[in-house]
Amino acid sequence: MAPPPASVAMSTSLDAAVESVASSAMNEARLRRQAFLAVLLAAFCIGFSPVLVRYGDAGPAAIGFWRLFFALGPTALWAWAEHRAERRRFAASATPRPLPIRAYAFAALAGVFFGADLIAFHVGLANTSTANGVLLGNLAVVFVLIFGWLFLGERPSRGLLLALATALAGTLFIILSSAGHSHGAGPRAVSVFGDVLCVAAALFYAGYMLMTRVVRRAGSNGAAALGGGTAALIATVTGAVTCLIWAVATGEVLVPQSLQGLLAVVGLGIVAHATGQGLTTFALGRLPAGLISVVLLLQIVVGVTFAALLFGEIPSLMVIIGGTLVVAGVATARPGGRRA
Repeated sequence: MAPPPASVAMSTSLDAAVESVASSAMNEARLRRQAFLAVLLAAFCIGFSPVLVRYGDAGPAAIGFWRLFFALGPTALWAWAEHRAERRRFAASATPRPLPIRAYAFAALAGVFFGADLIAFHVGLANTSTANGVLLGNLAVVFVLIFGWLFLGERPSRGLLLALATALAGTLFIILSSAGHSHGAGPRAVSVFGDVLCVAAALFYAGYMLMTRVVRRAGSNGAAALGGGTAALIATVTGAVTCLIWAVATGEVLVPQSLQGLLAVVGLGIVAHATGQGLTTFALGRLPAGLISVVLLLQIVVGVTFAALLFGEIPSLMVIIGGTLVVAGVATARPGGRRA
C-alpha cells in the first residue's frame, strides 16, 4: 500500500498538535479552578485564627510556636507523600529535573517572615479588637500586589484591580464602622499600638506569600519548582524556631495554662495552619500571589462573624455592606478558563 500523501500526513500531524494544545489548556484551566477552590477553603480555615488566639492562654509568640508545632505532623506527611511521588516520576524519566537548591533558602526565609507575622499579629491582637486585628492584618493584599508587580513581574490585570478596589472598599466600610470602638482593648494609645503591629503583620505576611510564590513556580531555566509540601514543611520549621526564640528571649509563658488553651493552639495548628496555609501554599503554585491575596480577604468575613457570635462584637450595617463588597470582590477575582 502506498504511503499517504505528504499533505494528508501534515494535516494529521497538525490536528494532533491542535488537540494536544487544547487538552493542555483544558487541563490547566481545571488545575486553576481547583487552586481557586483551595483558596476559598483556606480563607475559611484561616478566618478562625483570631478567635482561637483569643482562647489561647500562653504568650503571643508561644502561641505561634505551638500553632506551627502542631502543624508539623500533617505537613510532614504531605511532604513525605510528595517526595515519594517525585521519586517515582524521576525513576520514569531519563532526564531528572535539576534540584532547586536556592529554593530551600527562600522557603526558610518564607518561614521567618511567617513567624514574624504571627508574633506581630498575636501581640497586636492582644492590644486591639478582633475586628481591627483581622481587618488590618488583611492589608497584606496591598503589599502582595505591589511587591508581586515590582519583583515577580505579576502585573495585575484590569479585572484583578477592579476586584481589589471592590474588596478594599468593603474593607474600608468595616474599618470605618469599628473606628473609635475598642472591645476590651484598653486605652486608645494601646489600641493604636496594636493596630500598628497588625499592619506590620500584614507586611510580614506579604513577604511570606511572595517568597512562597517564588519557590512554588518553575524557573525559566528549566529548574523544578519546590513542591508545596516540602515548601510548607521548611517554612513551618523555620517559623516555629523564630517564634520560640522570640518567646524565650522575651520571657513569655511558654506552655498553655488550661485545656481550653491547649485545644486552641491545637486548632490553630491543624485548622488554621496545616489546612489553611497548606491549601494556600498549594494554590501559590498555580495562581498569582495577587489573586490569592484578594480571595483570602474572605477571612475578614469569617473572623468578624465569629467575633460577633463569641465575643459580642455585633457587626453594624456598614460591616454587613462591607462584607458584601468583599464577597463581590472575590467573585470578580475568580479565574476563568483561560490563563490570565
